[in-house]
Amino acid sequence: MQLDEKIAIVLATYNPNLEYFQKQIQSIKNQNYKNWVCHVVDDCSQIEYQTAIQKLIAEDSRFIFHFHEQNFNHYYNFERGLRYCIEDQTIRAIALADQDDIWYPEKLAMLLEKLRSQQAVLVHSDLEMIDSNDKIINYSTWKFEGRNPEKLSIDLLLLRNVITGCSLLFCTSILTDILPFPPQVKISWYHDWWIALVAAQKGKIEHIHQPLVGYRIHGLNNVGVTQDAGKFYRELLVWISKKFKITGNSYLVHRDFSKFFYERFKQELDILNWSNPFDDKDLDFGIKIFKLLYKSLSSGYNSEGIALRIWALKVLLDLQKIREIVFKKNN
Repeated sequence: MQLDEKIAIVLATYNPNLEYFQKQIQSIKNQNYKNWVCHVVDDCSQIEYQTAIQKLIAEDSRFIFHFHEQNFNHYYNFERGLRYCIEDQTIRAIALADQDDIWYPEKLAMLLEKLRSQQAVLVHSDLEMIDSNDKIINYSTWKFEGRNPEKLSIDLLLLRNVITGCSLLFCTSILTDILPFPPQVKISWYHDWWIALVAAQKGKIEHIHQPLVGYRIHGLNNVGVTQDAGKFYRELLVWISKKFKITGNSYLVHRDFSKFFYERFKQELDILNWSNPFDDKDLDFGIKIFKLLYKSLSSGYNSEGIALRIWALKVLLDLQKIREIVFKKNN
């Protein structure tokens, strides 16, 4: 399939490591697919970084630099970048880029071909993990983390995101559904999780098992990777590392995130009689979350450890509500 659609790349920057950034820029220039424009969206970097960024992209007119005088953090910075894409009606698909990864030459071409041949709204690929010297430290992020994205559904995706932003490409047809991002004061969920969820609601998601990105793992990453993330034993180890401290925050994050999703697509979800597994209206002791745990375990989605943690927190919160009700009646 010969395609020549215009792709927009949103590359978010903030005081980047210039060695890594130069390699990322070069990897975008080296794409086999040439019909792209890259919006470099800077989140109020220091002036010396702004100057260096502009210098590195100056020779290629396909790079467009956007400086901002206010730091929004990466979540809202990607939202700013997507808004630039709305202004160009010739863009047909959008990719996201981090400032320190390396794209493999066939990345855009393979993603776009899969997107169109399968009539999907979003496609994503596996990633190779690389260190600070570009050495491959793991050949599959999906296998390392225990991801099985082909098993995803909306409720499982609400439980755990398995789609990495720098590996995806999505149709501009869902951009108006994606924007605006759900508001949050403290960043508890990320841009790619929201985009993946919207895509799952609006159409088909396709998966490419071939790694198309060198995903850099180093000490300055905003988000890293965890071996067997979502498994029972991994959640237990995290709990032990926190000295068995229970805050309830992770349940609240899932509750709030799912509420925003429901509010955005209320009419569509009501027609489907969709039931939010993280809703806190009922004192159900997390029965819907426990069912989600079973669904993850039986399907091989590999996020049952996360479900167990959130289910336990919902039980504790429901018990607290009951105590408050009893206390009010006795007084």
